[in-house]
Amino acid sequence: MDYGQILRRAWQITWKYKFLWVFGFAIALCRGQGGGGGNFNFGNTFSQGEMQDSNIPISPDVLRQIEQFVNSPAFWGLIVGLIVLILVLSLLSIAIGAYARGALVRSVNRVENGEGIDFRQAWEEGKISFRPLFWLELILSLPSLVIGLSVLGIFLVFFLTIMDSGIFGGEFSPDELARQLGLLAPFAIVAVCGLICFGLIIQLLVAIFTVFGSRAIVLDGRSVTASFGRAWEVFTKNLGPILLFALILFGINLVIGIVLAIPIAVLIAGIIVISIGAAVSGAWPLLVIIVGMVFVIAILSALVGGVYRVFVETLWTLVYRQLVGLAQPSGLDRTTSGMPELTSP
Repeated sequence: MDYGQILRRAWQITWKYKFLWVFGFAIALCRGQGGGGGNFNFGNTFSQGEMQDSNIPISPDVLRQIEQFVNSPAFWGLIVGLIVLILVLSLLSIAIGAYARGALVRSVNRVENGEGIDFRQAWEEGKISFRPLFWLELILSLPSLVIGLSVLGIFLVFFLTIMDSGIFGGEFSPDELARQLGLLAPFAIVAVCGLICFGLIIQLLVAIFTVFGSRAIVLDGRSVTASFGRAWEVFTKNLGPILLFALILFGINLVIGIVLAIPIAVLIAGIIVISIGAAVSGAWPLLVIIVGMVFVIAILSALVGGVYRVFVETLWTLVYRQLVGLAQPSGLDRTTSGMPELTSP
């Protein structure tokens, strides 16, 4: 396998067929990249003296209203509503990502087969494999859903424990709250560490089945269930080349991240300086500039993310074609075979 040629070919297709960037942007947007974390430091929320005196710096009326709301059906209705909203948005994200991935993979396959392609044709290509790809990505999203609900359950247990301590009422006991949280903390730490380890393993498997399972559906015409076996077969039989390409992509991703970090850091610094100036001088119209700079950061990240996603999807499509024997034989000339020869940008 000519690794350099595949990398060059992937970039040539990415650069020439710029309408594919639309699908790359959709995939990058729907993948939910990034993560977050929390730092729960109960000991620093209030000073020790305030805790001992139960002197929480919130008016009693506000505390009473909070307690009434939390104990009302409206609170749990809000929680259920948020969960339903997250599920609906997740299904919409999966649907958009599946359609875009199908369109992108099939378009690259058509290009490599010597067929012409434009945006309208690429859009139509997305319809062909949409349903099986949707079910595949839905199945692969279930472990993340379980992990997310588990984390939510842990937070709810802590929240209900705090509520039971009477923190919003006059019977608040900081010693009792500390005792209960002390009992729950070890279990929560073990649960979170277990979820993190489980999540890392799951994400690795999800990546394998997403990359090769989706191409087994689109390029080999496999069913959703058969795509899992096909993906695992291709991965295990070609572990070396796949890991090498994964490392190459990791390096490219790292370089892109470092390059993007410089202008984004400059923009963020500008936002901070302008925000401080607006707060001190009262020149709140400067907020328009701040919003504009945030918009520029978002557009820059989305554009680069979309182009990079097209490159990645194109690269894995070319790799899959090579691994399963769908690619053009290396000794065949592209010009004589009718396949388009792309010039480097």
